[in-house]
Amino acid sequence: MKQQTFIFGEKDGVSLAADLFTPEKPAGRTVIYFHGGGLLYGSRRDLNESYINQFLSGGFNVLLADYRLAPETKLPEIYQDASDIVLYFTENASKWGLPGNDFALFGQSSGAFLSLLLATDPALPSPFAVLSFYGYSSVSADWLREENDYFNTLPKISESLKNAMIHPNALTSGSVDTRYPLYVYARQSGNWLNLVFGDSPTETDLEPFKLDPERDFHFLPPVFLAHSFADQDVPISESELIKNGTLESELFTVRDLPHDFDTKTADAEGRMAYDAAIRFLNRIY
Repeated sequence: MKQQTFIFGEKDGVSLAADLFTPEKPAGRTVIYFHGGGLLYGSRRDLNESYINQFLSGGFNVLLADYRLAPETKLPEIYQDASDIVLYFTENASKWGLPGNDFALFGQSSGAFLSLLLATDPALPSPFAVLSFYGYSSVSADWLREENDYFNTLPKISESLKNAMIHPNALTSGSVDTRYPLYVYARQSGNWLNLVFGDSPTETDLEPFKLDPERDFHFLPPVFLAHSFADQDVPISESELIKNGTLESELFTVRDLPHDFDTKTADAEGRMAYDAAIRFLNRIY
């Protein structure tokens, strides 16, 4: 395995970086990964090395990309960061001896949300597939606007603690220890939209970030979805909606496991989900 790290942009005084992993002999296809974390925490390096190795062994390069986090940066600018790495890769892939047009988009949770949006954007090159692990397709889903029962079983995050976790400057990485409570606050209070858009976003603000099944889903390329029936954060109905509305898709499910069921790589279900995703990619391309 070879790893290269490069800067693909600089915004608000922070560098946007990406890590490119290739097998000893570079593969022809690349998976571009966006991490989860509700757009509030996480890092491009959240994807476990064992999963990276599964992709490499399956015949894929893997590109892990930064994006700025909310609430320091709002969703329209976060989406621009995600767009920028897609454009940067397609325009510069030849530098690494790779084809720029043979790529799939992969995200976990909010990273899957970004991937799905990117895949329908007519201003961007089209991926040959999307891998959506416990993702969603719209910021207007009711469950994102409501207080969450599961998160309200956790210790209450106060307004003052929430404010203390917000940085004065933009950032591209936030650890679970330092930033996860910010997401807990968002889900306990039902204020996630305000954190990622600013106070009281209008429907006009939200419209570009809502994929409509009737209008948008048929523009999606083949989609592989993975979700737990016991997901306490993003309901599995989100993946079922995408599965039922797309022209070609596959839904891998697990039972009695949490939202990010693939976090513990020792669990067989995580390895099985990635094996199924790779089989899907190899079948459709």
